[in-house]
Amino acid sequence: MGTTAFYSNKSEIYNTYEGNDLGYTYTPESTTFKVWAPSAEQVLLKLYSTGSFYEDGAQVLSIKQMLYDAVTGVWSTTVDGDLNHIYYTYVIKTESGTHETQDVYAKAVGVNSQRSEVVNLLETNPWGWENDHHVLPEKPNDAIIWEVHVRDFSSSDTSGVNKAHRGKFLAFTEKGTYIPFTSYPTCVNYLKQLGITHVQLNPVFDFGSVNEMTGVEYNWGYDPVNYNVPEGSYSTDPYHGEVRIREFKEMVKALHDEGIGVIMDVVYNHVYSTAHSPFERTVPGYYFRMQDGKFLNSSGCGNVTASDKTMFRKFMIDSLCYWTNEYHIDGFRFDLMACHDIETMNLIREALDQIDRRILMYGEPWTANDGENGISGEDCSNKANAKKLSTRIGMFNDDMRHGIKGGSDDDSKGFIQGSTHSAYNVIAGMMGASSVTFGNWANEPSQCITYASAHDNLSLWDKILKSNWCDDFETTDSLYISQNKLAATLILSSLGIPFWMAGEEFARTKKGDHNSYKSPDSINSINWSRTVRYNELVEYYKGLIRIRKAFSPLRDCTTKAVNDGYIVYNGQSLSLTLKNDAENEWRMFSVIINNSDKPCVPQIKSQYELPQKWYVIANDTEASDQALYRFEEDTLVPPRSALIIVDADSYDRINGTDFNTAKRKSDLTASDVQEEILKMLQ
Repeated sequence: MGTTAFYSNKSEIYNTYEGNDLGYTYTPESTTFKVWAPSAEQVLLKLYSTGSFYEDGAQVLSIKQMLYDAVTGVWSTTVDGDLNHIYYTYVIKTESGTHETQDVYAKAVGVNSQRSEVVNLLETNPWGWENDHHVLPEKPNDAIIWEVHVRDFSSSDTSGVNKAHRGKFLAFTEKGTYIPFTSYPTCVNYLKQLGITHVQLNPVFDFGSVNEMTGVEYNWGYDPVNYNVPEGSYSTDPYHGEVRIREFKEMVKALHDEGIGVIMDVVYNHVYSTAHSPFERTVPGYYFRMQDGKFLNSSGCGNVTASDKTMFRKFMIDSLCYWTNEYHIDGFRFDLMACHDIETMNLIREALDQIDRRILMYGEPWTANDGENGISGEDCSNKANAKKLSTRIGMFNDDMRHGIKGGSDDDSKGFIQGSTHSAYNVIAGMMGASSVTFGNWANEPSQCITYASAHDNLSLWDKILKSNWCDDFETTDSLYISQNKLAATLILSSLGIPFWMAGEEFARTKKGDHNSYKSPDSINSINWSRTVRYNELVEYYKGLIRIRKAFSPLRDCTTKAVNDGYIVYNGQSLSLTLKNDAENEWRMFSVIINNSDKPCVPQIKSQYELPQKWYVIANDTEASDQALYRFEEDTLVPPRSALIIVDADSYDRINGTDFNTAKRKSDLTASDVQEEILKMLQ
């Protein structure tokens, strides 16, 4: 079970361990503890009655010497009796000193992560857990991802969630929630009606920046302490580690019951504090990239972990498989993925494939500080090296993001605000960054995460307002709403995987705070009442989601749709036309984007024969998978808006309708026409 690996910060050679039983192995009769610590001179197991010194009955129960296996570098011991809910630490003596530490492979901890805990995991399974199953897309591009922070989701009193569950895992388990005294749905009730397929949770493992005893502080959570343990401040009882585990599973099951998958945002690239990290206290200097005795900083957080070292690579793989199997997690988003080496990421993909090939996997193809990564540029999991990675490892397309809206935090303009300079990035992004003609850093569209907003930087609404020099975050100005609709159309009509920050679809604002990682709830909480104020926008997103689900070429993971598609851009409007071979779907689809301040004549081209008759299914006010009216020769695309049209013959065949009797644009009421004319003239 042991192999040899070089310990790169010293001249020593350490034996490594290939077994799958590091941490503790529990039975009611006995528990075996194993820790890989090849540089240790002595390791003691210390058992406690509680997770901290501050609790009633706190005492040391026993201290036991662990035995060393020089072949594997593993220290181990077995303790007889039922240790369920007993807390423990390791006391590790090395040449750099003696430190008491949590278990690197801890599965449960007490309050504020001070001690690891033995837990019978079977007792943490909620009712019906044995029948809970992954919610996985048949192919990656079927996913529609909604990113949310656990606390933001329900901490507002507009969430309609039980006060005891606000900001907690259990908020996701409440069904039938509404904005108080209204019929407008919130939380999971809202998500089911919106139509997204997956929620991506900002870090939900145990992190260090929030005091779990009070839960007063706010933080996004990108400061890991124990990677295999749920965060205690999101549980109703952070003192007993089994509670957070059970409540996390209840959250996952509740989302799965509604057909919504769960993606974890994982931060393996750095830790909260190296001095207090169980990695550094267990094997000093091994788990991090160092140079001249100093920690490297490509993570931007003072340290970067060493994914290229055998035992941290093993830890990452073990950890991700643990979350997948124990918690039924459906996908992983990797923070600062370029900090990790290509070999590790591909090995992770292979390991997850052994569980299910449909598990999603994507990340940020950049670091926070390229100058201190510790691995060569050719080995980084960045966008430049996308073609060395599995086609099922996705990357955020920041080129498309900037193309859509301009710079993330400044007042610059992108395509939706009328800029023509960003058209190329938008075109390349619509083709899933996989077109030879327009730029193809991705192997296939399955590698391209298409988005305009995430937790970082200004929300899309705040960015739109700033780029238009508006500081009224409550405005309902039609210009700004139309720009938001354009962004949604670009995201959901492109060939990559659509993604957006929770609330983008109802003009979520953080009042201009571009880096709200520790700002108060008054800035970060989702204000569900905005779904009422901006209901037109919500309904538009719903319609676009239905359109995407109805037309499979938009979800093609291969380059077939890319090669079949035809892009036209004339400096005022942009159109993408796609052909479809699937039965019982529209045969042809075209989305036309007008980013100018004047109406435009649609330009539609294809390498295949174009239909003579079309239906409009989306315009400047409405989006639907049902025909709104006929598309005719004199149909114009209003300023700052989109038009989506589909082949009428195939539509009629599927729906049993007749183009000759269908509603015409001229059949609209006089007030409808007048309103549209006024919009065009604005």
